[in-house]
Amino acid sequence: MKIKVSEEARLTLIDLENFVESQNTKGAGKRFVKRFSEKIKTALSTSNFAICKHKKFAALMLKCFFINDWVIAFETIEEQIIIRVIIHGSLLA
Repeated sequence: MKIKVSEEARLTLIDLENFVESQNTKGAGKRFVKRFSEKIKTALSTSNFAICKHKKFAALMLKCFFINDWVIAFETIEEQIIIRVIIHGSLLA
């Protein structure tokens, strides 16, 4: 199955990269996002997921999983997985 990343999720990854880069050595942000992206791909290829418990995501019929404190919300359309949201769990109200 092909994995696509929405604009919102892509911007979150860019923000993550920039933050990690600002706190660490040069290149740390790119390495972090690469490892994080690999974890997402691995999780998506090995598991089945239920509809998200968070009301906002459930209303959109998104499925969710966690990587550490991060929530990844996605949908499956035909033969594609589209990652819609990547958000830190502490930001969910």
